[in-house]
Amino acid sequence: MSSAPNHHSSATQTGFDALILEFTRDLRRQGISELSIAKHHPGPARHFLTWLERTGIAVKTVDGEVIDRFLRHDCDCCSAEWVSNFVNPWRKRERDPKLMRFVRFLERTGRIETPGDLDDNLSLIDGFAERMLREGYRPQAIRRYKTGCTGLIVWLHFTRIRLRDLNPNAYAQFRNRDVNYSVPGLYWGRRIHSPGQEFDVGIRMFLCHLVEIGHIAPLDPAPETTARPARLNEFSFWLERYRGIRSATKDQYTRAIAAVLPALGDNPRNYDAALIRQVLLDHIQDRSQSYAGNLATSLRMYLRFLASEGCIEATLVEAVPKIPRWRLSALPRYISTDDVERSIASCGCDPMGLRDRAILLLLSRLALRAGDIASLRIDDIDWDRAEIRVAGKSRHPAALPLPQDVGDALRTYITKARPRVKERRVFIRAMAPLRPIAKAGTVSTIARCALDRAGVTGVGGCGAHVFRHTQATELLRSGATLDVIQALLRHESADTTMIYAKTDVPMLLEIAQPWIGGCER
Repeated sequence: MSSAPNHHSSATQTGFDALILEFTRDLRRQGISELSIAKHHPGPARHFLTWLERTGIAVKTVDGEVIDRFLRHDCDCCSAEWVSNFVNPWRKRERDPKLMRFVRFLERTGRIETPGDLDDNLSLIDGFAERMLREGYRPQAIRRYKTGCTGLIVWLHFTRIRLRDLNPNAYAQFRNRDVNYSVPGLYWGRRIHSPGQEFDVGIRMFLCHLVEIGHIAPLDPAPETTARPARLNEFSFWLERYRGIRSATKDQYTRAIAAVLPALGDNPRNYDAALIRQVLLDHIQDRSQSYAGNLATSLRMYLRFLASEGCIEATLVEAVPKIPRWRLSALPRYISTDDVERSIASCGCDPMGLRDRAILLLLSRLALRAGDIASLRIDDIDWDRAEIRVAGKSRHPAALPLPQDVGDALRTYITKARPRVKERRVFIRAMAPLRPIAKAGTVSTIARCALDRAGVTGVGGCGAHVFRHTQATELLRSGATLDVIQALLRHESADTTMIYAKTDVPMLLEIAQPWIGGCER
């Protein structure tokens, strides 16, 4: 590049000297030592101003891209006669804190135009960190997440993008960036050798936090939702109001009808037996018997709703064929008492182990369902009367006796291991965010992990329910009547409890009759 004319040298250097003098005064106010100021800071600042002058870049337009170009430029600035006595050859480098101090000085004094929201955005990170602390994240994780979030804020600052204007395209640029920008005393950026290498889960959590507080718009497009037909909403209300169907079952029926409604049509007055049976057969092709039975039940319930509304004749309900189910055909899966005790003993003494031990004791001693445990609240435990209240699948809670070992395990978990959160449900996640165990599937996962630790095999995909089956089987073998087992398992019908009569194989052998086909040869 050609050198600038000599008549610019005096005015240019005078302007540089005045600016660098102001910069050194600012460094003294920051507590930088005189030796460091004299030895390290004026040179990079002067060289940067010289390079800007030679490349024709205005100081006010400096951004991260310009800084990166300067740090990687092939330096021939000393070749110009008017600057040869003022700058030294520049060595390529990935970052320079002395230069970045000068850039920040130019920004603070208004010589470089910026969005002006850096400090406000950093305060948002502090608020996010406080929220993470409340939700139980460890200090080490919070520090790591803050570093990633600070990197995003600094990148936005030097690319001159306001945080409120962050959109999917800008976020994609951040993820695919090849350089991090540094701010001395705040963030030490490092060059990225592969796109997305330093992308951290904390940044995603931070962006979700910003969306929740309304500071930015969601970066991911909202999923397209199809408006549900009004009749399905009425069907859902009818199930809850007039049939007393629980929420989970109500949703199951509604989803099943939503799948077949396009084939049935919008006008119930056009329904007939042939259409109903054809639609049902079309949707159960190559599906399991369980799915077919659930769909038939849902369709039958939907037709009853239409009949109650006067849309169809009540006799049309009989058009839904019954899916064959052989009662008591399956054998409950259970394990031995030793396997149960080994599974309970496999839980450790850390907070997670104390929680899992209390859950396994509730499953094995009281034969609770996974959903009972997930919804159990502290108010459901009556310590004075040694009782625990559960509702199960019905709307009528039942009081069950609280055995000593179960009560001790619950008390130990609640007083020593349960996180201190404002939540009345008993069992809380062991890892942040500290929220209640919301799903029965989580309880089943805890049970399966305990069975795996204990080396229990042969139970297939069973989780929490295998402990319920085992307790009922052991009660039967110890001489308990089916009425007692029905009361413990809270079965509304004795027929449901009858399945356990087949699990006591030794007793069945005593009453087994010889095979009429004769002796085996």
